[in-house]
Amino acid sequence: MVTYFNKFTLSSAGILLTLFCQYTMPVSGETEVQVKSLNQPSQNYLSQPSNLGVGYIWPTYGIVTSGFGQRLSGKIHTGIDIAGPIGTPIFAAASGVVVFAGWSTEGYGNLVTLKHPDGSLTLYGHNEHILVNVGQPVQQGQQISAMGNTGNSSGPHLHFEIRPQGKEAANPRAFLPTFQPPISSSNIH
Repeated sequence: MVTYFNKFTLSSAGILLTLFCQYTMPVSGETEVQVKSLNQPSQNYLSQPSNLGVGYIWPTYGIVTSGFGQRLSGKIHTGIDIAGPIGTPIFAAASGVVVFAGWSTEGYGNLVTLKHPDGSLTLYGHNEHILVNVGQPVQQGQQISAMGNTGNSSGPHLHFEIRPQGKEAANPRAFLPTFQPPISSSNIH
């Protein structure tokens, strides 16, 4: 097998995307080609790949529009924002149990909070619709809500937060796979 990597940069409606494609070709002369397309906004990918992402998956498809950390206003952004159309599916980043599902008075709008076996919490904010109930076990990859624009939100997006061992928020990028799933019309409804 020989593996090739290509990088393509696309710009549309003021959004800059970089597509990373991996092509694996058999050396034996067979014509079968496996293509794996990986998408990450160029200004938002990790400078160093993370090995800590074992166990979590990206919770939705879209563009990372705001990272973790201090904002220009001086406030700390405790998660990452992933923008997409209203109704885009939101998935459990890891298996766990729903400990909160409803309206948040802290600006998250319609919020789902999952507790995972290691005690960590994941928060999914600004949902249009919530599809789970408190006490319900969920599996990694199960749809738990639909992207929305509720609470303190300037447009449709998911606010995604990870609180290791239920404590202070940490940068979700340190726990997620390096690349997001590709954006395509087949995975945005």
